[in-house]
Amino acid sequence: MSLSAINNHGAWSGSTALIDAVLSGLTYPVFALDEGSHFVYVNPAAEEFFRASQGMLLGSSLSVYLEADHQVFTMIRRVQLSRSSISDQGVELRSAKIGQRLVNIQVSMLPEITEVGGNGVIIALQERALAERLRGQQQFRGAARSMTSLSALLAHEIKNPLAGIRGAAELLQQDGGQNANALTQLIIAETDRIAALLTRMESLAGGKDIERQPVNIHEVIAHCIQLAQNSFGKDFTIVSDFDPSLPEAEGDRDLLIQSLLNLIKNACEASDKNKEIIIRTFFNFGARLAVSGQEAGTGSPLVIEVEDHGSGIPEDLRERIFDPFVSSKSNGSGLGLALVASTIADHGGSLDVQSRAGHTVFRVGLPVISPKHDGVERSPQGSKSRSK
Repeated sequence: MSLSAINNHGAWSGSTALIDAVLSGLTYPVFALDEGSHFVYVNPAAEEFFRASQGMLLGSSLSVYLEADHQVFTMIRRVQLSRSSISDQGVELRSAKIGQRLVNIQVSMLPEITEVGGNGVIIALQERALAERLRGQQQFRGAARSMTSLSALLAHEIKNPLAGIRGAAELLQQDGGQNANALTQLIIAETDRIAALLTRMESLAGGKDIERQPVNIHEVIAHCIQLAQNSFGKDFTIVSDFDPSLPEAEGDRDLLIQSLLNLIKNACEASDKNKEIIIRTFFNFGARLAVSGQEAGTGSPLVIEVEDHGSGIPEDLRERIFDPFVSSKSNGSGLGLALVASTIADHGGSLDVQSRAGHTVFRVGLPVISPKHDGVERSPQGSKSRSK
């Protein structure tokens, strides 16, 4: 179907052929729907995407190709209500007819000069490589499993000889001798400190029950920003861009603080002084996360992004950035991001990174408490603040 078939305005008549040619030449799917979400226009790329000819698609409902409760229909309703365009990235489309696809999606109102206008919409899809996304998640899960094994091994193997060292120090202290008391007290204190560190590593060894409770993620982030501004982040402007309508997350507040603080510290260390660090929160519509084998409600996961404008992660490290002992810093231990990966995995969440020179974003996904969150009445702006 050409645009001339839905055109009802003379001002378009001279340019319809050009518009048809432009849309037909696009390599990504573009299609128009009427108020009832029936196809009224498809370009060739859309025919290929839906694996159906133009004749089959025109007049049929989008619900034939997607589940009726899919987030795309929520996006359409929001556009029709707000009369504005919205977009989302990394949306998974899955059905028996189209298979499993990962796309960036933009939904806009059709101009009212078409006879489909009023509440008609036009949708553009940009397909992403699903294998790329899955590879990133496998990388994160693999790093979390590596950290699990590493933490358990260190905790078990090192705590045993520490007990012997401490016992020997106590015997030495009992025997007396010049400077013996001061030296043995030092040995005992340092041994206790290492044992406490290993106990904390045991708690991060993965597969363990964490103390799940409702967590206000914005309060957690605000606490992390306060800590950063009083130490490593004092020379940076930290911009917070929050969606205040988000429900509470489910997790361990202390572990989440530790993880987010690590990401903020990395962002500062990767950037020049006086540069911006941006922290934002939003919903990743359509994604579902599992916690202990159960779905975390029916809503989308809460997403936290930490963005910096530093030099980026070296290309040779990007595939292994969450692995233990991998670091781009000359004096780095390579355990920070591995610990973050382990913690987020224990929460049933997700962790990935996108990086290029001048722009790096770490993205954390967490389960939420509220099972109902369809996005129709959500604020498109959220709240934004700057602090230094």
